[in-house]
Amino acid sequence: MPLKTILVPLAGAETDPVALKAALVVARDFNAHVTALFVKLDPRDAVPMLGEGMSGAMVEEIMRSAEAEANVSLMAARRHFEAVVAEASVELADTPLGIEGPTASWHEVVGRIDEVVPVEGRLSDLLVFAVPSGGEANQAMAAIETALLSAGRPLLLVPKNAPATIGRSVAISWNGNAEAARAVTGAMPFITNADTVSVLTAETSVTQPAAGRRIADYLAWHRVDAQLTIVRPGSEPVGKALMDRAAGLGCDLLVMGGYGHSRMREMILGGVTRYVLNHAGLPVLMAH
Repeated sequence: MPLKTILVPLAGAETDPVALKAALVVARDFNAHVTALFVKLDPRDAVPMLGEGMSGAMVEEIMRSAEAEANVSLMAARRHFEAVVAEASVELADTPLGIEGPTASWHEVVGRIDEVVPVEGRLSDLLVFAVPSGGEANQAMAAIETALLSAGRPLLLVPKNAPATIGRSVAISWNGNAEAARAVTGAMPFITNADTVSVLTAETSVTQPAAGRRIADYLAWHRVDAQLTIVRPGSEPVGKALMDRAAGLGCDLLVMGGYGHSRMREMILGGVTRYVLNHAGLPVLMAH
């Protein structure tokens, strides 16, 4: 499937421009459209479950404070969007213009970010987030995890010091699992457009080096010449070993499955996924 629509959830945080600029880098390569999404919290959702001692005045104060905070974040996010789009000389459009090059639009929704982003993301080909930082990192990471596990679309996570290109040299972390297969499918526009593609297989108790040969054979049918690399993590985290090897190969995109497991709560992620989400030093495309 061609990559034509990109969703960038914004929060009015300092990382907004990082995600927007990365999305526009990708959009230029694929003549895609970037939608900047701001989810404004309904003040009623800020009120905790009523308990003893909470008066009507207290409820009103909580709602007023939440409304004011949401407006400040909204204005900051809008400024980030307008500045990045103007700097990149990107045309604004709410419908396809039939032109070569990227376009962008602004979209606001009232609701809870963990509910809205997955729904909006299902109508996009790719979601783009910046690696969280600062005081809102926990909240931002929760939104990323929810999007990864619930949107049903690939997610691109971008570090603060993102490379000038994304997808010129692609590394694929492959272990043969369903999540890795979905990540490869979501990344095919990058993979088939890349100058070089490397398959990284971490040699662990549950993954054998031969798994890499199978995906390389599959990619050959797509006219992709993928080079195999065996990663032996030793005592270091598998996620670190994979990222270090991808960086060592000069890759500007790492493709990997995002693993989650829990019958009681969705947002419990596997160790490799958790490590990469928290320590991504290069752009990472994930799918669950």
